[in-house]
Amino acid sequence: MEINRHAPIVLRHEIDVFAPPEKVWMWIAQVEFWSEWHPDIGTAYWTDDEPQERRGFKFGVKMFRFTARLHVYDEPYEIGWQASHLFSSHRQVFRLRGDYRQTALTSEAWYEGRIAEMMSERLREPLDQFGQTWLAALKTRNESAP
Repeated sequence: MEINRHAPIVLRHEIDVFAPPEKVWMWIAQVEFWSEWHPDIGTAYWTDDEPQERRGFKFGVKMFRFTARLHVYDEPYEIGWQASHLFSSHRQVFRLRGDYRQTALTSEAWYEGRIAEMMSERLREPLDQFGQTWLAALKTRNESAP
């Protein structure tokens, strides 16, 4: 999934997780469990009925609701989606690489649209915090779960 380096807001985060990529992947790819381990996500669910055809999903972050669609699903190496909310859209991609002991996890996100253009300086810090929370929560979930 290509990154739009010209978007008004572009963020990148990295973390090492002491768990194999397959285990880390499980927690990212199972959208319906996000609210169990991500402190900022209140709801998350698939909108497609058939498990083998799942591409669309919705999730809520605080008072905001997003409609999303998977764009890349390369288990257990890369997963990415595009989500929209009102006058903005964003794309997020997670890349995993590692071995049976450890995963180097990278998240890249970029935000586009009128809101991102008009309020990029104001939104950058909370979105950066949200990106850091993704990785910290994944690390905690994977390193504390059997």
